[in-house]
Amino acid sequence: MTPEELYRYDVNGYILIEDVIDPNYLCRLNERLDEWEEVAKQRLEREQPQNPAILIEDILNQEQALLDLVVNPRVLPYIDAMVATARLKSTWATFKWEGGHTGFHSNHTPSRTCNFYHFNGRIHHNLFQVFYAMKDIGPGEGALEVVPGSHKANYPLPGNGASDNMKCALPMKAGSVLLFTHDMHHGSFNASDKVRRTIVFTFCPGEISNSFVGDGLYDRLFAQAPANSWLKYVLRRPHGCQDTYPRPEGRPYGEG
Repeated sequence: MTPEELYRYDVNGYILIEDVIDPNYLCRLNERLDEWEEVAKQRLEREQPQNPAILIEDILNQEQALLDLVVNPRVLPYIDAMVATARLKSTWATFKWEGGHTGFHSNHTPSRTCNFYHFNGRIHHNLFQVFYAMKDIGPGEGALEVVPGSHKANYPLPGNGASDNMKCALPMKAGSVLLFTHDMHHGSFNASDKVRRTIVFTFCPGEISNSFVGDGLYDRLFAQAPANSWLKYVLRRPHGCQDTYPRPEGRPYGEG
């Protein structure tokens, strides 16, 4: 990361990078996600939720076309720079129809250094979000809203909407990625008739357990991944403070 990127991220809690997915690959992924959107529609009709938003959890184990996106060469250097001994924790495909929303939330309550993003010679995260826009997300179309800098607040978030005027919407172009700390206050609401389509990966240090099920969540994909690859490294099992697979030598794909 450049000094400018580090400063911007440290102050705001996020960075938006455009054109990180090859257009041909993006097209292929969206063809697969067309089918997943049909699955999501069926769930929506069956479950009839008050909130017309469907999250397909653990999408990576169900859709291996996404494997290359996990170690996207445009994004992996940022993950490596901001997550010590980075490992994939959870994956989702998300579809939000008109009225679909994610309530505002964060891990920050306020700062506790045992579980909080902090700066001590480098940036560290316990939960780092990699948020891909698979189609354009314009104003009012479910763009993520954030309170910039809230990841470093020293006081609890005020209630009764007192922070609403601090929220900032982040529209995204298809093929772009939003990298942010989960400690930043964030949420979204789709007020349009377009379906918001995103892929979300979360990364954590090697000692933190997987989401959804046990430590063996990615065992099958790990076994199939090329030896000594970054894919194999980020799919490894957690195990206290000890890595369960050696980190590849050198920085991933050069500088981020």
